[in-house]
Amino acid sequence: MSLLGGFGAGAAAQSSVEATNTVFYESGGPLHMTVVNPAVAASVDVVDALAITAGWEADVVTGASVAVVDAPGAVDAITSATKVEDVRHVVRGGTVLRSEAARFSASYGYGFERDYRSHGLSLSAATELFDRNTTLEVSYGRGWDAVCDLRQPQADSAVERQRLPTSEGCFGTSSSSERATRDVDLHSLQGSWTQAWTPLFNTQWSVSAQLVSGFQSNPYRAVWLGRAAAQEHHPRERARYATNLAARLWLPPVGGALQLSARLYRDTWDVRAASGEMAYERGLGALVRVRVRGRYHRQSGAAFYSDDYALAPRGQYFTGDRELSPMHSWLVGARLELTPEIVGPGRALSFLDSLRFVLKGDYLRYGFDNFRYGGAPVPNRKAIFGTLSLDATF
Repeated sequence: MSLLGGFGAGAAAQSSVEATNTVFYESGGPLHMTVVNPAVAASVDVVDALAITAGWEADVVTGASVAVVDAPGAVDAITSATKVEDVRHVVRGGTVLRSEAARFSASYGYGFERDYRSHGLSLSAATELFDRNTTLEVSYGRGWDAVCDLRQPQADSAVERQRLPTSEGCFGTSSSSERATRDVDLHSLQGSWTQAWTPLFNTQWSVSAQLVSGFQSNPYRAVWLGRAAAQEHHPRERARYATNLAARLWLPPVGGALQLSARLYRDTWDVRAASGEMAYERGLGALVRVRVRGRYHRQSGAAFYSDDYALAPRGQYFTGDRELSPMHSWLVGARLELTPEIVGPGRALSFLDSLRFVLKGDYLRYGFDNFRYGGAPVPNRKAIFGTLSLDATF
């Protein structure tokens, strides 16, 4: 549930279909990355109190990444980056039970790609109190994932393990005897409180926790340890905690709404993060809404992170993940929402109750305090997002 999007309308909820496509592009010479994410979601009312939901989405990934972080000749390692190509599919289905003041939903999703499988169960419950001015919601998610890895029965310690060269042979395909399956279990819990204090001001406070147990390294990535490279080695257990406070204030003199949010995060790998976002939204006539936003994020590195494990090891664990290093980022973006007057009685699309088009764009720039590929700085530090969606209710 989103503070900015509002809470569903209880028993009056309508059947709907939404189609979305998002494109992500991260630039930086040889380490570019492109992800295309099409998705379709539908909700159909069976009776007033019951709806059935279904959805599908995919991630089409192409690009390149460094296979051995901090290897001698780091510039060459970047230039000869490993090619990345994969397609992930996720299918979902669920139900929603609702009354005038409460809602309960349950859904299941299955995701698959060449080197990863995931099963996910999600449960949520929400209620509205005090003339719908207060909304309380709690949700729980359970994931059972499986990661393909290289089978290495002779490797007695982590520093002897080699990275997975390709996804060929994963999950029972050819050469499967050279592949192993590593389990990942996930538990996620979130609670939120949304409060309308006045007709012009409301807030939302949320807290979340996630417990992850199992294989959490990138099987394709190795780290140079001085004399040889070994597959990165992360702890098997990780607990993650976050809290978020958001506020929305309607400003009558300018006809728009100011939105502020702040988020704090910490986990048992000693990553600590804080981010803040400011946005402004207003309507341009009856058919168009515009929203602009800016966000800043800063985090510390994991307790076992080092920029050079050959010279400064940090115990039994080692990583080549730049997102476990101290870093910060800036994001600016805009959103345009159009509701055309072509639906309803006597209109071209009279069978629809509403139709909405949304176009979003964001620009993201990263900063890495001390993560380098040997002597070379990170080249891929800029990214753009573009989203186009169509939402129809009937």
